[in-house]
Amino acid sequence: MKRRDEILNAIRAEPGITFRGLVRKLGLGIGDLQYQLRKLEEEGEVFSRRMGRRRYLFPRDFEEEAQRLLIAISTDTRRKILLKLIEGPTDQKGLSDALGVSQPTVSYHMNELMKLGIVEAERRGRNVVYRLACDPETIVRMIREYRPGLLEKLADGLIDLLAGVGGEEDD
Repeated sequence: MKRRDEILNAIRAEPGITFRGLVRKLGLGIGDLQYQLRKLEEEGEVFSRRMGRRRYLFPRDFEEEAQRLLIAISTDTRRKILLKLIEGPTDQKGLSDALGVSQPTVSYHMNELMKLGIVEAERRGRNVVYRLACDPETIVRMIREYRPGLLEKLADGLIDLLAGVGGEEDD
């Protein structure tokens, strides 16, 4: 029971944690964790949601929109796409160029984000323009509340970028 409480507390502390993330965080064996999670799900304490090959874990009664947003910000590329879309609607090529990833990669992640209901697509001639289907402030709030380490990572990236720009001017 102590182990189950430890797992439940970890999921409450980091809702949307992946199964593999929980393995790493708690240092448990995969079989042991699978067994304990099955028991917690049977008791109604936690539930999981699959997206692609990942299994995301949430405490019971965790809000639906929050689940979708936490899954959406769980990967670096999707998070970058969402942050770019906060600036305004854009097409696949614009996202590809801005993020430095291939158009098929953008397409894959956009399909995942549309399945979650976070992004909408609108055909304009030969182009598809993507825009957020949720409030941008909600995305920022989710990052701030549930993934504060991401804000530090984003700030560090901005500082590195500014330091690089500043360094060029000094030369």
